Amino acid sequence: MDIKIKIVSLLIVTNLFVIEGFGQVNFTREDAIVVLKANGDTLENPWAGGFNSVQFSEIDLNLDGIKDLFVFDRTGNRISTFINAGTPNQVSYKHDPSYIKNFPKGMHDWVLLRDYNCDGKMDIFTYSTGGMAAYKNTSTSQLSFDIDTSLVYSDFQPDGAPNMINLYISSTDIPAIDDIDGDGDLDVLTFSIIGSYIEYHKNLSMERYGTCDSLDFQLRNKCWGFVRENISDNSVTLYDTCSFNIANPEKNSGGNKHAGSTLFTLDVDSSGSKDLVLGDVSFNNFLLLINGDMSTNLTQSNIIAQDSLFPQNNNSTLAVDIDIFPAGFYLDVNNDNIKDLIAAPNCFNGCEIKNQVWHYNNDNADDNPNFNFVSDEFLQDGMIEIGGGAHPVFFDYNSDGLMDMIVASFGNYDPAVGPLLYESGLWLYENIGTISNPAYQLINTDYVGISSMNLDIAGSRPTLGLAPTFGDLDGDNDLDMMIGDYNGFIHYFTNTAGAGNPASFSLTAPEYLGIDVGANATPMLYDINGDNLVDLIVGKKTGTFSYYRNIGTTSIPNFSLSTDSLGKVSTRRYYDFNGNSNPVFVDSAGTTFLYSGSQNGYLYKFGNIDGNLGGTFSKDSSYLDIWEGINSFISIAEITNDNKLDLLVGNSAGGVAFYKGDTAVTVSVQENSTVANFNIYPNPTNGLIHIDLGENDLKNAEIEVIDLLGKIQKHQKVMNAKFTLNLNSYAQGIYLIKFSNTNGSRVYKVIKE
Repeated sequence: MDIKIKIVSLLIVTNLFVIEGFGQVNFTREDAIVVLKANGDTLENPWAGGFNSVQFSEIDLNLDGIKDLFVFDRTGNRISTFINAGTPNQVSYKHDPSYIKNFPKGMHDWVLLRDYNCDGKMDIFTYSTGGMAAYKNTSTSQLSFDIDTSLVYSDFQPDGAPNMINLYISSTDIPAIDDIDGDGDLDVLTFSIIGSYIEYHKNLSMERYGTCDSLDFQLRNKCWGFVRENISDNSVTLYDTCSFNIANPEKNSGGNKHAGSTLFTLDVDSSGSKDLVLGDVSFNNFLLLINGDMSTNLTQSNIIAQDSLFPQNNNSTLAVDIDIFPAGFYLDVNNDNIKDLIAAPNCFNGCEIKNQVWHYNNDNADDNPNFNFVSDEFLQDGMIEIGGGAHPVFFDYNSDGLMDMIVASFGNYDPAVGPLLYESGLWLYENIGTISNPAYQLINTDYVGISSMNLDIAGSRPTLGLAPTFGDLDGDNDLDMMIGDYNGFIHYFTNTAGAGNPASFSLTAPEYLGIDVGANATPMLYDINGDNLVDLIVGKKTGTFSYYRNIGTTSIPNFSLSTDSLGKVSTRRYYDFNGNSNPVFVDSAGTTFLYSGSQNGYLYKFGNIDGNLGGTFSKDSSYLDIWEGINSFISIAEITNDNKLDLLVGNSAGGVAFYKGDTAVTVSVQENSTVANFNIYPNPTNGLIHIDLGENDLKNAEIEVIDLLGKIQKHQKVMNAKFTLNLNSYAQGIYLIKFSNTNGSRVYKVIKE
């Protein structure tokens, strides 16, 4: 009789072997597991999820009076929130994603937090079609926001009858939202839709109502500072005549079509007027524009000088050198009540995104800064951060019984590597903790040396978009490796170490068997049809799953395509360009489920699989509403010895989130009493277990080792009543030892220490 697993209560059940296992699998975000750098230093926020093109704002998230940190990543429109401990003269942020749910959904491209109604609470400005939307901070006992306007308008014809048009801001740009004229309300500087000139939209809230709580804008200058941005470089032409200015606001002449710029303002020389820092889409530096406005009401903006090495000339520090398109943010990050400078890339793709968040301490004053360079990886240095695209997988690489972690990268941008412009590798994090309390340390950033292997046969070069999976393909009781890539191919690596030894991989077959799923191959090795041979299921760019049945033997695999659309399901929504599925199979309480990440970032769960490989699976999209950013990639294992599955989620920002399993159910294994008891010892075991079957019939006898995912780790025929099983290569935890013969089956629990 096969094992029958069903959910039961905690009552003792006659003739049932009771063990904890998994029914409905649930997860809770957890940041407590320690991760160390290669040098042994502890990462402050290892599971924060990485940064790509990030924007920084201050806000009091937990309403304790201390300004915390809000980070918006243009890549995937991802929010990160950090609580500030407020330690004087120190950067003391702790990642806390629990506040993300309090922010409006659907914000995209850029988000800046500013207090526009002077109530001491940071409101939200964010891109809206052709301009910007505004949300009011309505927090009382907890953080909350209400929409103020979905599109902010401005009077574009102040010389005549009002002409209210959306205050244009490009989705590519980041505007300057600041009190430009010093009257207490927030104004806006933004590039014109038609050219290389900066528009000044004055907020008339103070003038008209005597308060700063309105968004009442008027275009006061179509050529703020009387400068024109040059096309050939990111300098500006000073003292432009701007003949098309306000006197004739409808005249669309002058300048060239605007490509993309970032703006932020500060007073660098204590003059009282706002100077402007400009970042450009095609360049790696900041351009500081010095404002010579000395008028009483700051109505005569006039750029008199430019500095392409900002902030090098403010206290002899380093000039910003961010691959392309830098953006600047002026806020106090070290709790000394003086605003500091953070610079980050504002690009979408094709730019360096690792070690590209620059931090300068301001050692003087807000209106006369002295900037000192601190780091080029602000907060990034405290995270698992591998560059572009993180594909994490649990794997016990050294066979010590503790689940290690390999994080494969899609690729880190580096033009120096050649035509690919990206370099992909495997980052190995060893589990140096215990069976119940895992802790990880970075051991190798190019495990197996993948980055220099020419896996792309046609191009005779390395490949990108690595996605590893592990399984015993040659029957030698150690785990071999397959790696998928962005071209859609699979590469086969044999583990020659032997059971119980640290893995030693050698490349057996690049582009194995000519398997090609089109693009973004993400393989998983799993016996899906229950024939005791490991099959190959491959996720791909389209969001569907290809199923290759193993028609070989336990020692010589051979895969044959059964279907390109397993279960007739997909992770691609109808309005998505891609699906980017990545399969993970789990046997939950005796029932097989398929989990997957996706291009849109949500997790998917598919059921109705057992006995239905040719049919249609059921689908649960947005599983548990877990979302860590676009291009999510998942791995599931039990790593804390609590009989609860744990989850890793990688994302396009190059980071990883950890979710701890928070639900364990009691399940029972029904047994046939005609199979006699037998002896297993020692139990617990460090590796070897001895089995004495006594008088049990050996006709059609077999033994299986099953993990708590329901996955058969070992299957063999039984020829003798006394024999030994080697569990040295297995991770620590609980396993089921199932003996079967013609009379039925009996199951025992074994603990591997």
